[in-house]
Amino acid sequence: MENNEPNLKKPKIAILDITLIALFAALGYISLVVLFIPFAGMYIHFGNLIVVLAALLIGGWQGGLSGSIGLGLFDLLNGYPDSAPKTIILKFLIGLTVGLVFNLLNKKHNFLSVFLVISIIISLMISEAILVYSLTEFGDIRGKSAILFPLFFIIGLFSLLFFFLRKKFSETTSAALVAVTLGMLINIIGEFLWKYFYYLFSGMDSSAAFVASALGQSSTLINAGVAIVGSVFLYTVLVKPFNRITKR
Repeated sequence: MENNEPNLKKPKIAILDITLIALFAALGYISLVVLFIPFAGMYIHFGNLIVVLAALLIGGWQGGLSGSIGLGLFDLLNGYPDSAPKTIILKFLIGLTVGLVFNLLNKKHNFLSVFLVISIIISLMISEAILVYSLTEFGDIRGKSAILFPLFFIIGLFSLLFFFLRKKFSETTSAALVAVTLGMLINIIGEFLWKYFYYLFSGMDSSAAFVASALGQSSTLINAGVAIVGSVFLYTVLVKPFNRITKR
């Protein structure tokens, strides 16, 4: 005898996903409106933190979609319509990357050491490159270089510290840390390319556009650091009660 009862499970899951996407989209929008903090000629915000936290808690595409909606609406409604397409695309890619990498690495082992070694090498090399460029061009550290040089140097030192403390992290926390960092790397690359092509179309030559775009990443890097530290911390605190409430 056939069972003709309707399958109620899929609609419930769909409704839950829609509800959570809307919730994190609203949180992303509100975080930009309420917590848009001016600092040293830049702005610190928590929009990216909400996007990657959503990707860790509810899934990659769901977190990315919530970021596209919430942060994209902020751009459209608050005087930044020209950057809205970039925001919508980048935030979705961030969420998708974080979700995919987190799910992949959560089933693997011993990946954190390799990631931290790469982070140490790259961050220290970039900091030294900025120092050499500034001393060669200006004879001292000035402007955005004064922020980017110590910032990358500190990233390298923190990566070194985490390397020695890596055995203290659970596999899930390690996977979240790497996934969110890669998601923020996607954001940094996207913001750099957006600025680079903007400067090119404005008439700047390629070398000057490259330098200006690189030195214009100080705010993006600081917000990436806020997103990485904040989202991983909040994830470890919220994941168990969140899963109990949503039954995920």
